[in-house]
Amino acid sequence: MLECRAVSPSTASSARPWALGALVFATIYWIVVLAVLRAGTPDVLDDTWEYAVVARHLLHGHGFVTSVIHPPLWGLHDAALRVPVLVHGPLIPALLAPAIALFGPAAADQVAWLAAAFAVLAAWLAYRLGARLAAPPVGAAAAGLFTLSPLTLEAVNHDLALLIGAALLLAALELVTRPRPAPFAAGLALGLAYLVRPEMLVAAPVVAAFEWRRLAPFAAGFLACALPWWGHHALAVGSPWFNLSNYLLLGYWGAHPDMTVLRDFRLTPAAWPQALFEARGTLLPKWIEFFPHAMKRALMVPTDATGWLALTGLAAAGARRTTRGFALRVLLLTCIPVAVMTTTTYSTRYLVPFLPLWALGAALGACTLAQVLPPWGRRPRAWIGLLVLMALPSVGPALREAPRAGREHRERLARDRAGLDALAGRERGLLFSDTPDHAAWITGRPTVWVTRREYDRLPACAGSGAGMNPGAGAGAGKEAGAGAAASAMPGAKPGAGAGAAVSAMPGASPGAGAGAMKGAGARVDSGATPGASPGAGPTDAAGVPLPCRAEGQETWFHS
Repeated sequence: MLECRAVSPSTASSARPWALGALVFATIYWIVVLAVLRAGTPDVLDDTWEYAVVARHLLHGHGFVTSVIHPPLWGLHDAALRVPVLVHGPLIPALLAPAIALFGPAAADQVAWLAAAFAVLAAWLAYRLGARLAAPPVGAAAAGLFTLSPLTLEAVNHDLALLIGAALLLAALELVTRPRPAPFAAGLALGLAYLVRPEMLVAAPVVAAFEWRRLAPFAAGFLACALPWWGHHALAVGSPWFNLSNYLLLGYWGAHPDMTVLRDFRLTPAAWPQALFEARGTLLPKWIEFFPHAMKRALMVPTDATGWLALTGLAAAGARRTTRGFALRVLLLTCIPVAVMTTTTYSTRYLVPFLPLWALGAALGACTLAQVLPPWGRRPRAWIGLLVLMALPSVGPALREAPRAGREHRERLARDRAGLDALAGRERGLLFSDTPDHAAWITGRPTVWVTRREYDRLPACAGSGAGMNPGAGAGAGKEAGAGAAASAMPGAKPGAGAGAAVSAMPGASPGAGAGAMKGAGARVDSGATPGASPGAGPTDAAGVPLPCRAEGQETWFHS
C-alpha cells in the first residue's frame, strides 16, 4: 500500500463513506448533465450511428457488416453494398442491438445514458484502485477528478467507446492488483476493451506484467475475446490485425491532409502495406512535429490545472520500493495514448481510455503535497476541496457549454432528418455523404463517405448511368447524400446547408458547380436506367468497379 501522510490511519480505515460518496457523486453528476442540462445529444458526425447501423444488420442476421462504406473498403462490398466491419469493434453494436430491438431506432439517440453508466463504473473502479493502493480519500478524489474532467463530459456526449475502454481497462487493473489476483477475469476484461479500442492490444502485455507468473490464464481470457475478431478480419482482408484506423499513420500530414487518407479509393487494404513503406521517409518529421502537441495535451489532464499533479503522484509512487513496479507500469500505460497522438493525430480523445490513471496520479500527488500544508490542510476534505478548486476553471466552462451544444445538436439532427427521411422510401441506391454514419442509419441505404470536392472528382460513368452502382442490381440509381449536413468536414461552418448531400472540403466553395438550385432534400439524379449493366463504369488498378457520377446530373441543396 502506498503511504500518504496526509491521510490519517483512522480516516483511511473508514472506507465506506468515501466509497458511497464517490458513487453517489458520479451518479448525480451525470443525471444533472443529461436530464437537467440536456447535454448528451449525438452529433451527426458521431460514430454512434454506425454502431447502430451494424446493430441493425446484426438484428437482420447479416453478421458484422456495415452499409457505411469508407472508400478504401469499396472493393470489399457484397451484392447488397455491405462491407465487413473493419474500423470499429463488435462490442458496442452487440450491446446496442437488444436496445434497438426493444425500443426501436430512438434507442440510438439515448446512447449518452449508456456512456454515463460506464463513466460511473469507471469512477467506481478508480475509487477501488486508489483506495487499495493508497487510501479511500485518494480513491474518492480520483473518481471525482475523472468524473469532472471535460474530456469525460465530451466522451459521454459523443464517444461511448472511449468510456467502455476506460472502464474495462480499470477493471483489468483492479482484478490483477487484488490481494488474490484474478488473471483470467482480468484478461477477459482487457479482451473486451480491445473489442472497442484497438490500442488495448498494446496495453495487454503491460497489464499482464502485473501478474506475469500467471500469464497463461490472463492470455486465455484475452484471446477468448480477440481470436474470433482476428478471424473475422483474416477472412475479410487476410490480416487478423488490420484496422482502418491505422491509416491515420499517414493522415493529417503531407499528401494526406486531415482525414483524406480514409477517403482514398486507391488505398485498399492490399495496397496499405506498400503505401506505408513508401511513406516511411515522411513519418519521422511528422512524429517530431506532433510529439510536443501530444505531450502538452497529456500534461493538461484530467483538467488543465491538475495535470502536473499526476506527475507528482507518479513520482511519489516511483520513489517507494513497494510501489515502484506499479508506477512503472502505469507510466507505460499512459505513454500509449501519447504514442498514438504522436503517430496519428494529437486528438485528446485518445487520452480518455487512460484518463482514470491520470486522475489517480493527480489525486495521489495532491495527497502527497498536502503534507507540507498546516495541519488543517492535511485533512482529506481540505486537500480534496483544494483539488476541486483547481479543477473548476476547466469544469465550469465545459458545463456552461453543454446545454448550448446539446440544443445545437438537437436542431441539427432535426434538420438533417427532415431531408434524409424523404430518401428513406426511395429505391435503395447508393448515397454519397460527408456524414455517412447518420445518413446510412436514417435512410437504411449504403452510403459512401466523400466530400463534395471528392464527389465531383469521381470519374464519369460510361453511357447513361451504366455502372452507377456496381453490385446494387438493375435500376439502383444514385442519391448523393441528401440531408447529410454540409458542415460535416473539419473546418466547414457548422450548420451550413443542413440537409446537403455532400459538402465542400475546407477551402472549397460550397455548392460550386451545383446550379444553385434549392430544395428540401438535396439529391443527385443519375438518370440510371433499369437494366443498366453494373460494372460498365471505370475500375481501379485491380479491376474493381468504382462508384461514378453521370454527366448532366442535377444537384440539389437545402439552404
